[in-house]
Amino acid sequence: MEKTHKTIGFKEVWASIHELTQRQKETDRQIKNTDRYLKEKFSDLKEYVGGLGKNIGDAAESYFYETLANTMKIGDLEFDFIDKNVKRKNKRQNIEGEYDIILTNSESIAIIEIKHKFHPNDIDKLLNKKLPTFKKLFPEKKDFNIYFVVAGLSIPDDTKKLAFENGFFVMTQGGGKINVAHDDIKAY
Repeated sequence: MEKTHKTIGFKEVWASIHELTQRQKETDRQIKNTDRYLKEKFSDLKEYVGGLGKNIGDAAESYFYETLANTMKIGDLEFDFIDKNVKRKNKRQNIEGEYDIILTNSESIAIIEIKHKFHPNDIDKLLNKKLPTFKKLFPEKKDFNIYFVVAGLSIPDDTKKLAFENGFFVMTQGGGKINVAHDDIKAY
């Protein structure tokens, strides 16, 4: 059997390159369209999920605020004032803080941090960021007993344990009321 070779001329090579180039342009166009479509869809999804998370967080804050506004108590501590979404900024020190709920009486302050789901690293943030910032932003409260309360629709056992170890109150919902748990409460 004899093999034969066909010689391809310059025009045929050029036509093949041209056809390949056209196909590559079409593929690039399709990839760009697919990318655009996915970015739009994922952006919509990201916005939806972010909005859902914010709504759940807002519902948790509303639930705990309304309940605390009615009782003005945490454990055996009674309070006279309740404030929500407290923001304060110190321009000179270039610090600012935001606190979900603050309860106060003449000698004590309870700072309530609310999350849909509390995680152990949130406890660390309270101790190492929120507390020092609060003391700098509210120097007029320096002689008050400061109590931390973690409140959440879901608080895993490891987070509760860490909160108790640091002397925090732990608030969860249950049976149409707030459940308050504590071990050895610590004033900061």
